[in-house]
Amino acid sequence: MTLDAMDWVWKHSQSKGNARLVLLYVADQVRTAACEVRIGQREISRVALNSASKGTAEAAVKKALELGELEIAEPAKGRRSPLYRLPKAVDYVRTASSSAPDSGAQESGSAPVLRAQEGSGSAPEFGAQAEVCAPNFDPLRPENRGTSPIPNKASRPDGQSDAGALCHQLMAAMTEAGITVSWGMKSEDWIETAHLIRKCGIPAMVDFARAAKARAKQPPMYATFFLRGGWRGLPPAFSTPPPLPGPRRDEKPPHCGHLDCDPESRYRAIERGGLRALTPCPECHPDTQGATA
Repeated sequence: MTLDAMDWVWKHSQSKGNARLVLLYVADQVRTAACEVRIGQREISRVALNSASKGTAEAAVKKALELGELEIAEPAKGRRSPLYRLPKAVDYVRTASSSAPDSGAQESGSAPVLRAQEGSGSAPEFGAQAEVCAPNFDPLRPENRGTSPIPNKASRPDGQSDAGALCHQLMAAMTEAGITVSWGMKSEDWIETAHLIRKCGIPAMVDFARAAKARAKQPPMYATFFLRGGWRGLPPAFSTPPPLPGPRRDEKPPHCGHLDCDPESRYRAIERGGLRALTPCPECHPDTQGATA
């Protein structure tokens, strides 16, 4: 149904500018034969128009309503968003030749843009979510299963962990934590996400996403909301052990047997500010025993 509604807007809508962007976004969200979908004003402003201006969104919706190409089936009530309908797209069926917009000249404003054409705001307040017009890779689409959007250069040089596999582990952990968002990101975003997984660790990234979702006024829709809104600023998951001073003696003290103490390195994993860090074992690390050469 989405493809038919979108095709109708592309082929038959008389709208231009921001009003056309609103209609395209509504059509993209349609999942019923009645061409109806509930969308809040804030979502239209920030996602469809990529603008923080409430007036810009209101003007675009008003224009679409005046054209008769958009209807309010149910007005907003309390915290319940209004139910919008595309009346002229109901029962519309795209033909075989209508699978894409004509390659010829189009009316001004007939293609979606990321920036709003009116208003003062140009980006969401917390993390960029507007990815609706970018050529993204969606790993959940059937044709992309088993493939990776990340170039080979993004793999670790030691070959221990492929960047694509790391990202899929993060996706699974996010889903398990009840955070369902679109993972249609550009290749450079996937590369950066894989780098952050190695740097910060999946648990820290999931914890941040859970807290950010709880604070957000509208449920996050895209993974880039977290990537650009905070993942980049997370500290490393493990602190680098300090260099060992001076030469070491050949023999080590007997292992203390503590569960968190590594028998080989004699470092323990401890909690510091909610993050796990490595520190010399106070019971069996040579440096803590006054070992000398």
